[in-house]
Amino acid sequence: MTRYLLMGTAAALLFFSILCRFFPGMRLKRLLGETANLSVSPNTILRQCVLKYSSLCELNGGRMNTSVYVEKFLRQLKFGRFSLRFWDRLGGQLLLLSVFADGIGACMGLMGGQTLGNVIWFYLQAFLSLYLYFAVIGMIDTASTAEELKITLADFLENRMSERLAQVKRDNDYLDEQEREVHREVESVGQTAAVRGMQEPRAAESELTELLREFLA
Repeated sequence: MTRYLLMGTAAALLFFSILCRFFPGMRLKRLLGETANLSVSPNTILRQCVLKYSSLCELNGGRMNTSVYVEKFLRQLKFGRFSLRFWDRLGGQLLLLSVFADGIGACMGLMGGQTLGNVIWFYLQAFLSLYLYFAVIGMIDTASTAEELKITLADFLENRMSERLAQVKRDNDYLDEQEREVHREVESVGQTAAVRGMQEPRAAESELTELLREFLA
């Protein structure tokens, strides 16, 4: 009974260790797939990343360490309430506990006087657990996916996004200059109209004086 309990416990720990690496890895792959159209991506996390980067660029005058920003962004990614790194480490710890349970079962069997043929199943399960775990990790390849996601985000933010921000800044400067030019023209027209308004009464007064002189003469 103890033998089957330990083997079942080891199998359950292996199953949960694989899940801890599988779902976070799939989340990274999904994010990587949506970076193909990053400028119009409906993903909330990617949109927040782009908007925050543009805001920080405006605050810092266009000077940003893009690689550091992307690295911090990836560290803040979460699956559920915990970070992706937490799930990776938890998966590794669960795998160790699974192998440890198999080892305890083998030791207890040998101490109980069982033959090698009875305890060899613990060793086989331990080796099979290690094989399955690393096979799943190899298929998901979380490290390569995270690195590729980092490169893609850094390329977009540093090249395309920086160019867009620079163009927007140039457009805003041009519009500001045009607005100042319009204000100067309006002020110039207003001053000209004021001068004419002051000159016209004087001219009318001069004409009236000339008419009175001709009439009295």
